[in-house]
Amino acid sequence: MLLAALIAFGHFMAFFALTAAIVLTLALVRESLDFDTARRIRRADRVAGIAGLLLLVFGLLRVFYFEKGSEFYFGNTFFLLKLALFVAAALVSLYPSLQFRRWNSELEQRLAPEIDPVAVMRIKSALHWELVLIIGILLCASLMVRGFGS
Repeated sequence: MLLAALIAFGHFMAFFALTAAIVLTLALVRESLDFDTARRIRRADRVAGIAGLLLLVFGLLRVFYFEKGSEFYFGNTFFLLKLALFVAAALVSLYPSLQFRRWNSELEQRLAPEIDPVAVMRIKSALHWELVLIIGILLCASLMVRGFGS
């Protein structure tokens, strides 16, 4: 019983960490970046990646070993939609992460990366879409836990 509660807690904490990291990244990204801000963006993106991975691991543990069992979840339309939204958010997150990874050589030299204004708009758009998808995930979770979609 305690282990199930701790797994659920880890799942929730990963979700909150992911959301916070996305919001922080969104707040920091702009056309003119200094070295320290670019490093913070990269760290926030790493936190988001780790949190997303932990979210998936804790979620799968809950589905297969705790809670209501995999038959309940995979038989629920809102769980499947929630999973699809998670995959969509992960795919959307690739664009900003790949852009940030391109800064490696400049950051190793302690230089501020050059960032194209169009890339800034696309990064911000992707981050906004990630947050919208997270809202969809929350809605699906709320509906699913109350028995809708079975």
